[in-house]
Amino acid sequence: MTQPTALVVYAWNGRGQPLELVNQDVAPGFEVLLFDYSGTVTAPEAAGFPVLSRKTECKGEIYREVHARVSAAPERYDYVGLIDDDIALAWSDLERLLAIARQQDLDSFQAALTPDSFHAHHWLIARPGQTLRPLPWVEVMMPFYRTALFLAGGPFYARSISSYGLDQFVLPTLQKLAGLEKVAIIDAVVVRHTRAITSDDKVFANGLTAHQERLLQWRMARALVAQQRPDLVGTRWYFRTFSPLGGHHRYWPLRLAAPWLWLKRALRTG
Repeated sequence: MTQPTALVVYAWNGRGQPLELVNQDVAPGFEVLLFDYSGTVTAPEAAGFPVLSRKTECKGEIYREVHARVSAAPERYDYVGLIDDDIALAWSDLERLLAIARQQDLDSFQAALTPDSFHAHHWLIARPGQTLRPLPWVEVMMPFYRTALFLAGGPFYARSISSYGLDQFVLPTLQKLAGLEKVAIIDAVVVRHTRAITSDDKVFANGLTAHQERLLQWRMARALVAQQRPDLVGTRWYFRTFSPLGGHHRYWPLRLAAPWLWLKRALRTG
């Protein structure tokens, strides 16, 4: 039986040189798939790697297309990684990243960022002197997921264009429900994010902004918890996930329901 490998999906605009920011210093011991998000490339390969060409607006649709591809042969992969085309790295970085993840039996992980990288969260910056840090979730710019975890998100990817909310709300929910909660940022591997985030204020084809999509994913994830694990509603995990004090203030009002949810849980378990 063939040993599963990792699938590394690296985005490409379909025009310039693919993998322009990748130092191909070693032969990759993983499967590489170029994702042409312009949908214009007709050749089956580019730069020696297979191409999946689909016109997309943003990262959520890439999740959707990769999900469809991986679903056809899930036993082939142990991890699925989705890397933006503005991430500068080397193949050897990913080899080390995957080696650490397998050694630590991680379910979801990502590399840390250089101090000069564009970033939305301070905790993405590498902390010298340590191998990894446990975290509740990893960011969408270059996440790696255990294949079963990635595939569980299909219904959520189907409702996402921007990918906003998938990382912060959906994947932590799926991790909890599946018992796949070994999540970390790997400080021993440091890469660079070279462009600023540009999708914050864009209105997508579904009429929603990225922030409105995040709210939709938040509601869908909460509904899934209520349906499959109502015992988790009102727990410390629930509020840490869906109403993080370090997150956006629009999610804080959920904490006002804490006394009522606590009473509801007490009556149900009593």
